[in-house]
Amino acid sequence: MDANAQVLAFGEIMMRLSPPDNLRIEQASSFDVRYGGAEANAALSLAFQGDRAAYMSVVPANRLGDCALRGLVAYGVDVSRVVRAGDRLGSYVFEVGASMRGNGVVYDRKYSAISLASHKDLDWDAALDGVGVFYVSGVTPAISAEMAIATREAFAACRERGVVTVVDVNYRGKMWSPERSQEVMEGLLPLADVCIANDEDAPRGLGITCVSGSLDHGIEEREDYVEMARQISSRFGCKQVLSVIRNISSVESSEWMAMLYRAEGDDLLPGAAAAGGEHVFSPVYPVHVLEGVGGGDAFSAAYLHALLHGYEPQRAIDYAIAGSVLKLTVRGDANLVSEAEISAVAASAGGGTRVAR
Repeated sequence: MDANAQVLAFGEIMMRLSPPDNLRIEQASSFDVRYGGAEANAALSLAFQGDRAAYMSVVPANRLGDCALRGLVAYGVDVSRVVRAGDRLGSYVFEVGASMRGNGVVYDRKYSAISLASHKDLDWDAALDGVGVFYVSGVTPAISAEMAIATREAFAACRERGVVTVVDVNYRGKMWSPERSQEVMEGLLPLADVCIANDEDAPRGLGITCVSGSLDHGIEEREDYVEMARQISSRFGCKQVLSVIRNISSVESSEWMAMLYRAEGDDLLPGAAAAGGEHVFSPVYPVHVLEGVGGGDAFSAAYLHALLHGYEPQRAIDYAIAGSVLKLTVRGDANLVSEAEISAVAASAGGGTRVAR
């Protein structure tokens, strides 16, 4: 794949409000303000790695919308395709947990600009000009019925143009039901080249139940993820299926690894086309988590970087999980780490803790 190809990410960017110092919402008298969203996070991470990243959304033409987009532009993301319309930027409150108290999210995104937009407001002929890879997560079609239509139209337009399509299922139970997710994904995934799904996405978002969803023993059950990937690929025709696999002991302590499955004939990575059913695992990373948000978005962005630059399969999955675990050490939604930093962690399998002098 052309390393200079532009990646276009499509989704909703929001204002994120977080109580400081691990306070609960009920204790907070102030909130830290940041901006982010699944696809925006991925676009920013790609730009930080030196790739050509663009972002498409519907964002209100007011000062809050300006602030949200300014944070992307500052790191080199092209926002020229963003439609400026509507009155409201969605928001969410992210409460950082501790020990056995999990992280918490409260959405305030109803009636946001993108949720009220029509699929007809988005011109995919113009938006896909010069694009080599299109990326979206399951959050976007969950926003509204119109955005579900828009997402499918985008994938259909990509298929006509030969644009590589990548979808992170990214199931969100607070946004839609398993039934609705499965209905939408039935129409979307047959148009996707690459599918990213974890132990929650597959059973609830896709109706594939061969993974237990255990956060205690996910790594021990890694072969179940291979079967999950096989079923996704067989059912929907995806060339590749990727997954992050985790053991989570507490908010701050977990182990992470990843898997890449390649269907027969997959030619997205260099070398001979896959013989079918090939899979590789990354090393396992024990992680002290500073903030457990955006790790999946960072994984997607790091893998997209590997795809653009023609990494062979093992190097690609090692790089992707390294990008993901680094995000767990960075506060905020954005994975502000470079290609060199991710490569160093991938090369050392997590041993790169010496002070950089």
